[in-house]
Amino acid sequence: MEKQTEQIVQKPRRVEELKNFPFESFADFKKAMIEGIINIGVDRGIALQWIENGIYSPRWQRTQVLFLSYLTFIIPISLIIYAVVTETWFLLLTLPILLISFFIFHPGYAVLLGPIRSGFIALVFVGLGWSLIKGTGWLIVFTSSLAALWYVQHTIYSKVGGALISAATEHEDLLCLLWKSRALNIKFYNGDSYWVDWKIEDGKNIHYNDKK
Repeated sequence: MEKQTEQIVQKPRRVEELKNFPFESFADFKKAMIEGIINIGVDRGIALQWIENGIYSPRWQRTQVLFLSYLTFIIPISLIIYAVVTETWFLLLTLPILLISFFIFHPGYAVLLGPIRSGFIALVFVGLGWSLIKGTGWLIVFTSSLAALWYVQHTIYSKVGGALISAATEHEDLLCLLWKSRALNIKFYNGDSYWVDWKIEDGKNIHYNDKK
């Protein structure tokens, strides 16, 4: 498996070898990043895979993400334990809500669900604040579980995305791999954006295969 990964990284290893990359060299790319001319976007799913077993992924980052991933299982288990110990059996009925919330809180659904997702998150924290004021034990546990799930989802993907972007700006071969695998895009301050096989310039979508 490691040999296969090494072979993939070997082609290409330099920006000059990339197709449709908006910079002529890695130095030009880094200069644009430092000057704040561009921002990088990465695929969150790819970022999560990379940080778990990828190149230039520090062990402490993998440990942190693994711990957060385990929390998604620990949270509902803790709720079940509380329900059993306190004999608050109706809390078990909230487990499907936790499952649905796991998907709603995923950053990938932010665009699809829009204000529905934002409203649900706001409702969770309003409910948590209300439960703390009232001191209602079961409600504190339930809303805390929801808030913890949101934190885990938000933190995992924000951390892995930021870590991968940071690594890509330091390691040219990783940048090349992400670009070639369609896992990275570059957006300029003027709104122009670039992907490996298409771009947006002056508000127009241009696919390279459609160019005459």
